[in-house]
Formats: sequence, structure tokens, C-alpha cells
Amino acid sequence: MNRFSTFRDVIDAWPSRKDFATDVGVSVAAVNKMCEKDSIRGVYFRDIVAASRLRHGRSAVSADDLCRLAARDIVPPILARGADVPGRVAAE
Repeated sequence: MNRFSTFRDVIDAWPSRKDFATDVGVSVAAVNKMCEKDSIRGVYFRDIVAASRLRHGRSAVSADDLCRLAARDIVPPILARGADVPGRVAAE
């Protein structure tokens, strides 16, 4: 099971929205909008991962966590479970 089911879960890993905003370098209003939409733009992923590593160490949110959440809305569920994806190179 994944630790993060939503982008809200990612934000809630911080003690407060203000702490998340400060660590990531965005406004609290932006964080509130992220929670409202349950969406975080990819432009923030690198900063979130870096801030999470500093604050949470080994239990930090990863780039894979964020990409998986972002893909949930664009990849049909059957493809997300590992079915053949056109254009994907098979792992060896």
C-alpha cells in the first residue's frame, strides 16, 4: 500500500500548511488551493521532495510518489496496474 493516496496526504505529512508553504517556498494561499483541488503542479515536485527529505529524512515523499499521484488522473486504472502501455519499453 502506498503512504500517499492524495496530494492532500502529501501536504498533511507536514505539521501544518504554513510549514509546508515555508519549506516548499509557496504561499499558504497556494497550499490551500492545492488542497482544495487535490492537485500539485509538477513545477513544485523537486522543491517538495527536497523539503521533505530535510524535514522527514527516510520517510520523505519521493518523486515517484508525486508522479504516481499526478498520473492517477491521466492513466486509465487498468494501465496503472501494469497492463501493456503503448510506447513503453519493457523492463529487462
